[in-house]
Amino acid sequence: MKNKVTLQHIADRLHLSRTTISLAVRDHPRISKATKDKIRALVRKMGYEPDLVARSLATGRSSLIGVVVPDSTNAYYSEVIRGIEAAANSAGYSVVLANGSYDLRIEAARMSDMIRIGVAGIIAAPAFTSEKPRLDGFWSELRRNKFPFVLLNRQLKPTVFTQVSADNISGMRMAVDALAFLRHRRVAYLYGKRAMVPARQRLEVFRRFSKMHRFEQDEQLVEACDIGPRGGYEACKRLWAKLRIKPTAIMALSDGEAIGVLRFLKEKGIQVPHEVSVMGFDGFDQSAFTETSLSTVVTPMHEIGKRAVELLHAAIQSGPGSPKTVLLPVKLALRESLGPALYQS
Repeated sequence: MKNKVTLQHIADRLHLSRTTISLAVRDHPRISKATKDKIRALVRKMGYEPDLVARSLATGRSSLIGVVVPDSTNAYYSEVIRGIEAAANSAGYSVVLANGSYDLRIEAARMSDMIRIGVAGIIAAPAFTSEKPRLDGFWSELRRNKFPFVLLNRQLKPTVFTQVSADNISGMRMAVDALAFLRHRRVAYLYGKRAMVPARQRLEVFRRFSKMHRFEQDEQLVEACDIGPRGGYEACKRLWAKLRIKPTAIMALSDGEAIGVLRFLKEKGIQVPHEVSVMGFDGFDQSAFTETSLSTVVTPMHEIGKRAVELLHAAIQSGPGSPKTVLLPVKLALRESLGPALYQS
């Protein structure tokens, strides 16, 4: 078995102190660029890898952060995780990732495990179904102990944890305004069956703004939907079977479900957008490349992950302080799936 390369091996080869090598590896300003370049070249050549556990024991500070998301295969969270990893790497952290499976008990267990192994802080998107959840057990203890923690893609009211999210209210208003401008009044909406906070918030805001624009208030136009393209496909199928008067537009909770809607309509021979327009939310990369490109509200998923790390790093370095809410702006992407209503109801 090959012996592990240590900082001392690097120091001996370059006739420098182990402290100098350690500072250079951590990009400390005390070390000149020329010395850093020389050390980094040898680090790469010798295949040095830092011992995170040893570093934590020596400094009393872990370089690990925990991340818990409902489903890391979901396109939304995949992009958020990429943002987290990029920012964590720049800040000198490594990421421990776990899936919470949309279950508060599982999420609490995963986070407890992370705290036991000594992570410096945690970023998580818990399965809260209310903006004012009952924080008991683990969640109450987490808050009381002021452990460094950032809430991801959740907006609680009042702000009990530092939280970062896209501005769902502005995004939904942009989408509904665009549909109204194109004279859509009979608009169907597919909402998330799991009813997490973002899904509830988007449905509530859709209802509010659709009333302002005098959309038809028919409860049959609102259909529960499983997450992902298959969920959107099946929900649209149910919608089509039960509605005698079809909608002129369909909006979905997220792009994944909207892509399923596009597939169902294509199979039925329904032209998009000439007969029915389709609108998504979140702005997945593949949405611009569907056969009929999907109109959507683009949320800054990568930036959300990055900002979560920045907020967590500040809490680790200086203490949590007062919890804060960071809302990141969204933008409307109008593409081929959106057109004027075929008729006015």
